[in-house]
Amino acid sequence: MYITTTMVEVEALVDVGVDIIALDATSSLRPGGKTLSQFYKEIRQKFPHQKLMADCSTLEEMLIADKLGFDFIGTTLVGYTKQSKHLKIEAHDFEIIKKAVSILRHPIIAEGNISTPEKAKRVMELGVYCIVVGSAITRPQLITKTFADAILENRSE
Repeated sequence: MYITTTMVEVEALVDVGVDIIALDATSSLRPGGKTLSQFYKEIRQKFPHQKLMADCSTLEEMLIADKLGFDFIGTTLVGYTKQSKHLKIEAHDFEIIKKAVSILRHPIIAEGNISTPEKAKRVMELGVYCIVVGSAITRPQLITKTFADAILENRSE
């Protein structure tokens, strides 16, 4: 995953005036061996008023990002990293989101595998700040595959 991992990308995004910059807030090191804490502090020093979102894959990463002071905490990478491949965002009625909502002080943005209106409704009920729906609406081939798989599942050959 490569989500705004260097100051080059941060500076380019600030230059075009984006409201929020999402950063890879996983436990992985950034280029040059920088930790998340080092990278975050570097950005805040240069751009103290820029809104930053932490794209996380585990509750532990969310806690670290929250403590650092990210403006928003995202569930973006849950299930997509080596450290979170065993997790599914919807497992146990969105347990990871429930826990995050109960312990984090910064707003939570539910993102990643929020692929149905029912999932979106449920995570809103849990108290997230907002939802990002990505592939479910931007990749029509995935929508088509869902329909095709459902139709073919019960079809006899």
